[in-house]
Amino acid sequence: MSRLDMVGLLMSNTEQQITTETALELLAKQQRRRILRRVADTPGETPVDRLSNGSREGDSPPPDDDSSPERGRIELHHVHLPKLQEADVIEYDADRGVVRRGREFRDVFGLLETIDEHRE
Repeated sequence: MSRLDMVGLLMSNTEQQITTETALELLAKQQRRRILRRVADTPGETPVDRLSNGSREGDSPPPDDDSSPERGRIELHHVHLPKLQEADVIEYDADRGVVRRGREFRDVFGLLETIDEHRE
């Protein structure tokens, strides 16, 4: 069984709340993929300001990215983090300015890793 098949089985688990379609939708935006990689790199809580600082090694800026850093921070707080939280991929504590892995993090991040492996 290929790794992609195993990910499909994980994503179809009856205890699984997130669908493969939703996971792929979440992974469609580069900024959300970057958020997941940084959360995966940090044990425990990740400061939100670490999620909006520059790019991580291996990330390239989107080809049509003409947005300002301020716009990126606004999108982070009002679009990307809430969307990931709604899907229970992360837990976002806006008052404390931290993010933790949510219940669905492992499966969605596993799918991201599988996609990355097949790109190479």
